[in-house]
Amino acid sequence: MLRKMIMPTLGLDMEAAVIQRWLKAEGDQVTKDEPLVVVETDKATTEITSPATGVLRRILQPEGASVPVTHTIAMIETAEPGEDETEPPSAPNGREEAASVAPSRTAVEPRAPSVAGAIVRASPAARKLARDLGVDLSQVKGSGPGGRIQGEDVRRFAEARGAELAREPEARTPQAGGLPGKLVPLGRKRRITAERMSLSERTVARLTMNMEVDATEMVSLRGRLLAHYESRFGIRLSFNDILVKAAATALADHPYLNARWTDDGILLVESINVGVAVAVEDGLVVPVIRDADRKRLPEISAELSRLVSRAREDRLSMEEITGGTFTITNLGMYGVESFTPIVNPPETAILGVGAIVERPVGRDGQIVLRPMMTLSLSFDHRIVDGAPAAQFLQRVKQLLEEPYLLL
Repeated sequence: MLRKMIMPTLGLDMEAAVIQRWLKAEGDQVTKDEPLVVVETDKATTEITSPATGVLRRILQPEGASVPVTHTIAMIETAEPGEDETEPPSAPNGREEAASVAPSRTAVEPRAPSVAGAIVRASPAARKLARDLGVDLSQVKGSGPGGRIQGEDVRRFAEARGAELAREPEARTPQAGGLPGKLVPLGRKRRITAERMSLSERTVARLTMNMEVDATEMVSLRGRLLAHYESRFGIRLSFNDILVKAAATALADHPYLNARWTDDGILLVESINVGVAVAVEDGLVVPVIRDADRKRLPEISAELSRLVSRAREDRLSMEEITGGTFTITNLGMYGVESFTPIVNPPETAILGVGAIVERPVGRDGQIVLRPMMTLSLSFDHRIVDGAPAAQFLQRVKQLLEEPYLLL
């Protein structure tokens, strides 16, 4: 009998996904729960597994196609008894009832044959960047182990190609005011980020307040724990780990900063799931540490380190980037001392973290140099007023200035 394979719903807000690569060809044998196709949603690259054992009889959606959820993408011929399901046309319009297709949490590197039939070996980030820039990977020379193509290889190839095209008048793209320039295509992450930020500006009554924190004890604590964490847990403690723990602890005492606006009222979310903004090659992603208030500092450090690595490899699953209730964005490593972060709907607030800079401050009637850090809290004024937001920020400040309270 013929069994339909549908595009599953991989997240509550997912409406469609792009077929990135089929891992099998028509006529190939497939096994139930075997990875069959790699798809890309607005937030992650994910494998979809086969719903049955049999033969992949028809691929109904080609690579590059955007397919709505629950639409049929392939037909699998099985040896199971029963009547054949009606085989849909190659571009189905109806919505099908969900079958047993489960997304894998880990996306594997899809295979791509070159023009000569050989396998092009490339990292997921390189494949994503190549697709966004319109680069044929078979023309790119890889610098990684065994000739594996890295993201930087793709970027260099695209820049070299752009330089060649720029020397030819017909390749110059008119921009605003008739000036010539180079058009950089919007990557998927950049497009989604733009849409989310525009949504925030339209729907959130944003207010931002700043507060200085004396980071002396935080710096001291990290210094004392570095060697211990590396020897005992095999992890390197970061300032972001401490910030996540401090914010999660403060959120437990200030639930309205962990809330969501709804048409029926303010929803106080029980789980405290802290997202941390991570810059990647083609944009920004926010992996989420779930139940951060219940985790010890070593657990947060290990999980955040794992998530950042997966983010930079473009291997985050839907579960790892959804369900956030509060976000931290840290630009301190770039020397930025303060900025105005934008709330990520439907969350209520986001905490911006600046660089740790030595400044003269007054202590016990004397002027001394202290490592100071500026926190910038942006929040939805529809949900939280200034005073409770300031109290939350004061609590975060206290925990960072007395970080031993987090242990």
